[in-house]
Amino acid sequence: MPDQFLTLKDITALDHLTDPAAVGLINTIVNVAPELKVILGRPIPGISYDASVLVSAGSNGGFRRANSGVQISSPSLDEKRFNCFAWDVQNSVDEAVLMKREAAGESPATVFGVIAKANMIQETIKLGRQFYLGSLVDPLGCPGMVDFLFTQRTQVDSRTGLKIDQVVDAGGTAAGKCETAWFINVGAQGVHWLWGLGRGIVMNPWMPQYGSSPDSTATNRLRQRQWNSNMFGFIGTSMANPHSIGAVINIDNTIDPVTGLYAHPLTDKLVTALYAKFPIETLTDANVCLASKPTVAGLQASRPVSNYVTGGDRGWTAGSAPVAAWPSHLPTFNNIPIIPTDSITPANQYTLN
Repeated sequence: MPDQFLTLKDITALDHLTDPAAVGLINTIVNVAPELKVILGRPIPGISYDASVLVSAGSNGGFRRANSGVQISSPSLDEKRFNCFAWDVQNSVDEAVLMKREAAGESPATVFGVIAKANMIQETIKLGRQFYLGSLVDPLGCPGMVDFLFTQRTQVDSRTGLKIDQVVDAGGTAAGKCETAWFINVGAQGVHWLWGLGRGIVMNPWMPQYGSSPDSTATNRLRQRQWNSNMFGFIGTSMANPHSIGAVINIDNTIDPVTGLYAHPLTDKLVTALYAKFPIETLTDANVCLASKPTVAGLQASRPVSNYVTGGDRGWTAGSAPVAAWPSHLPTFNNIPIIPTDSITPANQYTLN
């Protein structure tokens, strides 16, 4: 099991203790946060594991003179620990609401499902943001791509002897308008989720109990009988190879109202520049790009439009608007897929050292 790579839905379905309803909810939420679908995960027996990282390959060969030798040095290994963190989604339904809906013909299971789904969608979008921003979203949660990127830039590139640089700047500077497109290698040494204790998300049974009402305050404590449940699991992120991510930062998708042009969009030229920064080793070539829908739309707008020739005149393809096809792959980056996500939102400009 620890060597298997599974989606959250897969690992939850394999757990014989899991409520079937949990798998149904996850089937819904992975459509909200594609990070839980396209980034695979690995179940681990505990809530942490240590990865051996090859820092330097050492030297065991080279040219030499007759009756001479070559230098021998051992590889340099480093140990990195990756942890899982408790993820808890609480659900609560007022007994009065449940009885009212039952009188209207709805079963308790239907009411519970609606509440659980609404809460899970909200919290899963937050989990998706955690995947990118890590401690900037919740310091009690798992590290994100930003955390890995900052760590990456402190590591030495064995090819150049300089700090690793797998970032391209799109040039945006406007406050609250800058986005990032992430290029990620998913795999054992690359980026993946960790599912702690060998399990996915557990949906605990709904139980009646007395608790504080939503309008209760410290000075005016109010109680009610309510039905409670929660979904719980240990979730972490891992990236042993520091070359496993790259980013095009400071993408500004603001559209000029006069020209209709994007301020600083993602372009195939920027993608190519980033591709050139990845090592030639295939293990660390990114295999998926995740970006917001506005970023994908900006890429579409930056691409040339296909047209056809009628006699000596050029005309647009019949029945279609004069725009390029919606981008689904990046031909200048090994033709990897580009996946839109709502978990990437505009922020301030990134200034990296």
